[in-house]
Amino acid sequence: MSITRIVALIIVLAVPALSGAQTLKVRTLENPPLEYTENGEITGVAVDLTREAIRRTGHDAEFRILPWKRVLYEVARGEADIAINAGRSEEREAWALYPEESLIDETYVFFSSRPMVLPADLSGVEDLSLGNQLGYFYGERFHNKITNERFRSIETMHTIQKSLQKLLAGRIDLFLGDLLPTRYYLKQMGLGDRVHVVREEGTDRPLVVSVSPTYAAFSRQTVSPEYVKQFSTALQAMKADGTYDSILDVYLKEF
Repeated sequence: MSITRIVALIIVLAVPALSGAQTLKVRTLENPPLEYTENGEITGVAVDLTREAIRRTGHDAEFRILPWKRVLYEVARGEADIAINAGRSEEREAWALYPEESLIDETYVFFSSRPMVLPADLSGVEDLSLGNQLGYFYGERFHNKITNERFRSIETMHTIQKSLQKLLAGRIDLFLGDLLPTRYYLKQMGLGDRVHVVREEGTDRPLVVSVSPTYAAFSRQTVSPEYVKQFSTALQAMKADGTYDSILDVYLKEF
């Protein structure tokens, strides 16, 4: 066992389970409709799901939106308790506890400025230019397509908005984006009828590149494994009793 793991284990054993009603400090990034600020209030799909799961464990939540690197820094140091919309990795598990139940899945699909179909094996993309987003990992299958130089060219942008602008300007043929946030910005920018989800050849379904589960990642310095299990159980119950889908539907109806 590495020194990092040993230190993390000592920290976990020293953290008591939460008792009495406490307010958990939740940190996340600006990523509508999953997490964003509206009329001075932090809201969104992942925010509402997290708030309800924490409420069911008998506690309250205080949310703050920060740059993503700052989010991870505060939770790793124990300055905050939870980072939401967090992917799972071995590096993060050194300082974070993950529940068994995922919070929400990120579904990555292609967008184009004209109706388009592509085969599931992505044959033919050698003639197409691609836009993707800085800091995102789209799964091993697609990552290999990039490293194997399957596309004619690849351009990395900082924001979804910039990617959509380049798509409509004809500077890229495809944009690979998370379905829910990209649909949100399409509505905000009034582009719903000008940008299309690429369909899988032979079907009427979107061509899904990858599906990545994201989680509520708990600080090992402030939260016990027992509480993480309670949170996971609450989230499982929400999915079973329809609460999870009801919260998701509120936002899906808006765009």
